[in-house]
Amino acid sequence: MSRLLKLLLIPCYLYSCIAIAQHSKPVDLRALDNNPADAQTSRDPKETLLYSYGEIYFDDRDDLLDKALEVKEEGENLEARSRGLLLIPGDEQDLVDALEALDGATTSLRSRGTIILATSNESPFHYRLGSELRGTARFYYDEGDENRLRFAGITGLFGGPDLESYMDISAVLENHAGINYHFRLDALPNTEFGVLGKIQVISLLERRIDYDDYEKNKVFDWDTDIKNRVQLNADLGMRHTIGHVGLHLIVKDLYTESLRGASGDLYRQRSRVIAGIDYRRPWGDVQIMGDLVPRARFGEAPQRRDVNLSASLNVTRRFALVMGYNYAEHRYERDTGNAGIRYTLGRSLRAEISVTAAGKRELGGHASLQLPL
Repeated sequence: MSRLLKLLLIPCYLYSCIAIAQHSKPVDLRALDNNPADAQTSRDPKETLLYSYGEIYFDDRDDLLDKALEVKEEGENLEARSRGLLLIPGDEQDLVDALEALDGATTSLRSRGTIILATSNESPFHYRLGSELRGTARFYYDEGDENRLRFAGITGLFGGPDLESYMDISAVLENHAGINYHFRLDALPNTEFGVLGKIQVISLLERRIDYDDYEKNKVFDWDTDIKNRVQLNADLGMRHTIGHVGLHLIVKDLYTESLRGASGDLYRQRSRVIAGIDYRRPWGDVQIMGDLVPRARFGEAPQRRDVNLSASLNVTRRFALVMGYNYAEHRYERDTGNAGIRYTLGRSLRAEISVTAAGKRELGGHASLQLPL
């Protein structure tokens, strides 16, 4: 009888846990980071909250950065041997083959960061800092270098600076500081709206590194070859709720501008339109968000369109598993998957870490922290 009573009490216990979880939803500023209108759980009535998020992903599956350095060092060895009269015809063939193998090799880098401040009062405003970077480097082999190297092998006079192979680098960095305003309309009680007004700085990196000048730390260095543009801009967001389902529509960068990099390449900023759907329950959530309008290209950094599927499963009251998959319509980068863990304490403290991978030499991750001040 005792065992039967326990079995009958289990559904009651589960129902009470769900009811408690629904009644006291934890604060989650991550939702506001994805959509400026998704502010339903973005404030604690008693505490000021700070949310920080950072992610980075590095794709060097062609091993461009290290192989370019090895090729340069091989050239320096040949030049040193030519000065010692030890260079004979044919010694340059390995260098020719290595340069040809590098032709078209790429490496890409992307990162994003956000800081959001939510005060404890009932103000509809949040304060936000954000940054997003995407860049690509590509190696170009000059076919004339084969004859230059063979001539150097015949004469015994090797000159690395005479080679015309090079690496092109392009990157777009967007930084902003802004105020996020969210509101509802009486005529649409199930719909949230959001406006992020921001001061935006767009920085374009455009650089060519010749074969003989190559250094790894020069590839994505932001000290030179930069063009900046400061402007006012705004993002719009909407989330409509139907039961446990939320429908998202976001327009980023209403104001667009055409800019030129240090070498003259044109970057046409465009408004990005993002749509998505989420399903949220006490046991976790599932969300899919996709670009309807891709990010604009700039030089070697091609346009890209992303569709991201993310989910979380609450294993205990404090720990949850997080996972995701990102489909990238991108000339170089492959699709990626990620997995990690989230820790929640009370209503306000949240910490999350996740690892992202696609293959060999393609690795990244993200981390976020939300805490009361």
